[in-house]
Amino acid sequence: MGLLDGKTALIFGVANDHSIAWGIAQAFAREGATLGFSYAGEVLERRVKPLAAELGVDFVEPCDVQSDADVEE
Repeated sequence: MGLLDGKTALIFGVANDHSIAWGIAQAFAREGATLGFSYAGEVLERRVKPLAAELGVDFVEPCDVQSDADVEE
């Protein structure tokens, strides 16, 4: 039983497999959390989607945190 079993987390800020956010996502997954990922822009989409797939994450959606409209959506 992990510390985060039954919890859900949306991970922002993954840029590549060296990102702090990626390390956090791996730790959350290891502890049993259900994850979702966001990305800002096409370049990051191409990097984030394969990383999300490594953890079996299906929810990967665009969201630029600098845009209020994106955050609200």
